[in-house]
Amino acid sequence: GQKVFIKFDNIKYDEENNLLCYLYLWNKTFINAHLIKNGLADVDTAYDYKYKEKFMQLKNSGIR
Repeated sequence: GQKVFIKFDNIKYDEENNLLCYLYLWNKTFINAHLIKNGLADVDTAYDYKYKEKFMQLKNSGIR
């Protein structure tokens, strides 16, 4: 397996105690963005966070 690097935003946990974080590979691949762009993850719109707008753009660009 590969190691991932975790970065946190201002909010670490949501109301359901889910860990909210950004994941990166050693080569700086932004895993969250990759998953959203490929339709493998959805965008959480309940909170404001650093990459919310970028994630929404990726989600919309992935829809064909």
